[in-house]
Parts: sequence; C-alpha cells; structure tokens
Amino acid sequence: IGDTFYLLEEGTVDVYISKGGGEPIKVHTYKPGDAFGDLALMYNAPRAATCRASSDAKLWVLDRVSFKVIVVAAAMEKREQYIGFLKEVPILESVTEMEIMTLADSLAEEKYQDGHVMCQQGDAGDYFYIIKNGTAVCSQVDAEGADKEVAKLTEGMYFGEIALLTSKPRQATVKALGELTVLAIDRATFTRVMGPLDDIMKRNMEDYNKYAAQVI
Repeated sequence: IGDTFYLLEEGTVDVYISKGGGEPIKVHTYKPGDAFGDLALMYNAPRAATCRASSDAKLWVLDRVSFKVIVVAAAMEKREQYIGFLKEVPILESVTEMEIMTLADSLAEEKYQDGHVMCQQGDAGDYFYIIKNGTAVCSQVDAEGADKEVAKLTEGMYFGEIALLTSKPRQATVKALGELTVLAIDRATFTRVMGPLDDIMKRNMEDYNKYAAQVI
C-alpha cells in the first residue's frame, strides 16, 4: 500500500512489473527530476510496480497526508481561478454553478508559441478552446484560394464548439499570434459536461456577428 511520494534528485531507479505471477519485467527507468508514487496515494490503491535503485540514489519523500493536502489545495486553487474565468465567457452565462465547476475541473491549460497552428480548416474537430491569455488569428481560404483573415480571438473568446456539436469540419484555420494560453477540453468530455448546453450553443451559432469566434 502506498504511503509515500518520491522525487528523484540523483541516480536512477528501475521500474518492474510482474504480470500473472510471472517474473518481474523492467518497463521504465526514472532519472533525476522524475517523480513517482503519486497514483497509489491519490487513489488509495496498492503499488502497481516495484521500484528498485539501479545506482546510488538520493530521493526526496513526502508522506501521504502532506501529499493529499498539497494536491487538494492546488486543485481547489485551479478550480477557483478557472471558475472566475469561465463566468466571463458569454456563452456560459446560463449554466449552473455545478456545471461551471464540472467544466472547470475538466479543462486542461495549454501554451502555444507564435505561429503555432491549433487547427486547420477542413480538419475534424476534436477540441473546444477558450482563450485564457494572448491572441489567436482565424483565417479562411476563399473561393479564389486566397487565405483571408476573418477574426481575431482574444481573452474570453472561444472556438471549436460548432465542430464538436455538429461533426462539421473546422471552418477556419486558427493560429497563435504571439504567445498564447488556452483552456482546452476534448470531444468526449465536452459532450458529457456541456451536453445540456446544446440548445444554447446552437442558438448562439446563428449569431455570427455577436460571436466572431464561431466561424470556426
């Protein structure tokens, strides 16, 4: 049973797994800077592998109670930050507090450098994005084959919901303009969490002038 979280400072630690009572098989080697032991602590589960020092090693350790307090505190801080941000997104004005919390817990923060293409016109839509910091540029290929800018997305704006709700391909290409931070949610999680918002989103999708992001 796991009661300690480990952070490796020096040396190497090999990871062995035994399947079906057979001989342990080496599956991984931890190196300085790696951490392990967190899953057993988070889920109160038995250790899933055996970790054995393969050289002299120095590790930092954290007990179960301290680890859980830190993890819970960090999760709550992130939730409060994301809830405050999500409440400023116009399309989420009608959701309940519980739906906002569920969505906040489901978001993943991603960072992109200038020029990174987040989605390409014509591609399948797998993610819904909200701009947290920075700017993204949306462009579409017109009838003559020229690439034309159609919108700039800034903090609080979002894109990707049309493709997720209707299975339509991406209607535009979205590229980072400078450093960009987004909150992302994948198709399966989006459908589970945002399902009750289908009608609201579909009404908003018709209002392209109000939400320029929705051409994507």
